[in-house]
Amino acid sequence: MLILVELRSFLAAMLVALAALVSVVPAGAEDVAAHGPVANPAATSLEIDVEHGEPMPVIDGVGWVLGIPKKLVLWDRRVDNHQISSETVDEAADFLANKEVDGVMIRVNQYDPFGEWKRLGENERVGLGWRATFGTVYTLGYSVLPGRLFGGDWYNPFTNTVHVYSDVPALALEQAAQAADTRERTHPGFYSAVRVLPFVGLVHETRSKQAVYNYVDETGTPAERAEARRVLQPQLGTEVGGQAAILVPQGDALLQLGGAAIGHAVGRYQAAQIIEEAQANPTTANGPTPAAPSAPVTTSVKEATYESGSRTVTAPEDAAFARYFDE
Repeated sequence: MLILVELRSFLAAMLVALAALVSVVPAGAEDVAAHGPVANPAATSLEIDVEHGEPMPVIDGVGWVLGIPKKLVLWDRRVDNHQISSETVDEAADFLANKEVDGVMIRVNQYDPFGEWKRLGENERVGLGWRATFGTVYTLGYSVLPGRLFGGDWYNPFTNTVHVYSDVPALALEQAAQAADTRERTHPGFYSAVRVLPFVGLVHETRSKQAVYNYVDETGTPAERAEARRVLQPQLGTEVGGQAAILVPQGDALLQLGGAAIGHAVGRYQAAQIIEEAQANPTTANGPTPAAPSAPVTTSVKEATYESGSRTVTAPEDAAFARYFDE
């Protein structure tokens, strides 16, 4: 706990120092500020890379055991089970395609530190200063404490990578939603770095969860909508409890468990309402009618094997892709 507190203090101090960089406008940034993101008319497709880790029964078995506390907190045996179905991966990839978020890597139960360090160096959408500091800390944590063993679905904004270790679509969708949220920001490095400040991270978490609710309400079945609330509400409660523990460090575990309990109550109540509404209106039992795509989707989207490789989605001709750097 002391190490985490010191690390948080170090990152907060670093954030204050680096925030001054925001006021320094790099060459070419004046045009971005005056005219908005630079459009790339030639970019008419979105590429979403998906890579799977090789099967390792022993390591994944240990990871399953280490994930028991999270399974209990969310009351779902699929959490950190390290056996992710293609349906869960599809949900995350389809969300990113729907939001036209390109360049994201989805690592499915994979440990690839060399690949992540390479992506950290190449992700020019985030300024070099942020990548060299906060990005280094994030990626070092991934390298030293591999999720392949310790679990924990998460999104690294400095490498633009979604890490999935649970076969729970709602959790994968939340990480994809964080990628979409970060992609919309003019200064993604600064936006991501402030998450280390007390209570600020809850704003990010709430936004991503609400984005998932909106998405499944538009595209999902009542069962999918209900599951999203049952899973994400207790997770939010845990996160709120963890932040509250900053004020009462001695009650860390109790506050997180209490927050999870409240989240379960809220999530199950909301889920029950959704199911009751669906039963009262049978025409919605199969979910809303999918909207027609704005442009043709390549066959590789639905036929991808997911062993490793990419999905390519055709985007509208006039889609603007930001090509700017927030130094």
